[in-house]
Amino acid sequence: MSNYDYDVVVVGYGPTGQMVAAQLGVRGCKVGAFERYPGLYSLPRAGHVDHEIMRQLQSIGAVDRFLKDAFRMTKYYWRNAKGETLLTFDWDALGISGWASDYLLYQPHPEDALNASVSSEESVDVHHGWLATGIVQDADGVTLTLRRSKPDATETKTVRARYLIGADGANSFVRTALGIDQDDYGFNENWLVVDLRPKRVVHFEFDNGQICDPARPMCLFQLGKTHRRFEFMMMPGETREHLEKPETVWKLIKPWMAPDDADLIRNVVYTFRSSMATRWRDRRIFLAGDSAHLMPPFMGQGMCSGLRDAVNLSWKLDAVLRGVAEDALLDSYEAERKPHVKVVIDLSTEVGRISCITDPEAAAARDAAFLSGKVSPPPPFPWLQEGLLSAAADGAAVTGRLGPQGRIVSGGRKGLADDVVGRGHWQLISRTDLLGHLPSDLTSLLSSLGTVAISLDEVEDSDGIYGAYLDANGLEAVLVRPDFYVYGASASQAGMRMVLKELHAYIGASRTASEKVA
Repeated sequence: MSNYDYDVVVVGYGPTGQMVAAQLGVRGCKVGAFERYPGLYSLPRAGHVDHEIMRQLQSIGAVDRFLKDAFRMTKYYWRNAKGETLLTFDWDALGISGWASDYLLYQPHPEDALNASVSSEESVDVHHGWLATGIVQDADGVTLTLRRSKPDATETKTVRARYLIGADGANSFVRTALGIDQDDYGFNENWLVVDLRPKRVVHFEFDNGQICDPARPMCLFQLGKTHRRFEFMMMPGETREHLEKPETVWKLIKPWMAPDDADLIRNVVYTFRSSMATRWRDRRIFLAGDSAHLMPPFMGQGMCSGLRDAVNLSWKLDAVLRGVAEDALLDSYEAERKPHVKVVIDLSTEVGRISCITDPEAAAARDAAFLSGKVSPPPPFPWLQEGLLSAAADGAAVTGRLGPQGRIVSGGRKGLADDVVGRGHWQLISRTDLLGHLPSDLTSLLSSLGTVAISLDEVEDSDGIYGAYLDANGLEAVLVRPDFYVYGASASQAGMRMVLKELHAYIGASRTASEKVA
């Protein structure tokens, strides 16, 4: 069977599915997205993105719409029951991705922004109100069976694609249909989540942070510019029914707000869990987002991790669909993303464990350790350690880490570099022109990959970001992938040519590792 309706079918149209559809759509791939709900989900879940995700939104033209409601986050605090500050997260700085370090959001707004970007792509079809019921894959593609999700509906349809992505959430049909197990990492706590829409402007002395009170751990923070959230740990002896009652909610948030101050838009008990699918790929089918991994929300990285999955997988699928690389390249998706997500899950779980201590003596010992400065600083955020990465030693300090984005002037245009030279491309950043001095095989490789050049002798490095980056790492040139992670770098042009030859060999190896699928 080789009659395809789509290049890629996406099951699930939350943020991860939306990002997949947008990333593939801007590259011209034909995509069908199917969502069981009749429209976009109208309530928030996630509340935070970081600078990397902002660059992803920029890459699909969604960032300006997102910023209309997003709130730039500068500080996040941990306080104890006495109001003493245990830990301060300073998020004032500009991230390496060219955006502020962190933003708070009301999730329906970024979903609207993502959907608007998807809707602008003629090669993407979005189908709401369809429930996936069957999956069959063969050597050439995947056939998906669906039925209308309305009660008592009998209408069905089948679609066929080269690849399928299951972005259908924690209770993933795709994962279940494939018989993929999950590793449970042991975090399982019930929390009441309360979302409110203030009726007027309100300010608290303590606006965004965690209150590490053993009597009831809690947190509060803004959801963009328009909403607020409170979260309270469910304590022994309490029930979901009791906590979800409006009178219980207003009693809990009485120190901050009353019914005259805000409308209660959601109050529900969630179970925060930590788990990961044992496999993320089954031949032509991939898992992404919550279908692949779950984590406690204490670092605000659940949705962010799903969006990273989407961007990582999308550019690789595009390369395979265009015949630039073979199907074997797609094995690097799980190899790269799974270890990265595992570190984020572990960090999120540890943050939850420390901040949610309910034993008074243990909490007092924790507080004393923080206040005395005896607690080590949190570990750095993870980077890619394996997969499609150069082995060149002189670029090891930056390989696998996020590459820079600064402001440039080139060809009469000025702004953030991705907007000037083109979004979603490989980028060859160098002190002097390198692209024009390569052998033909490497020039052909970079051309097939859609590489753009940022040569500091040809563009104006407006804010000095690129020059400072190369200086700080002792580099002549760096090659950044379409998902903004550094493939490789070198301290010399000769060394950079070797890095590019390494990439050429990898792409060539992927071409011979499996049968061509285009």
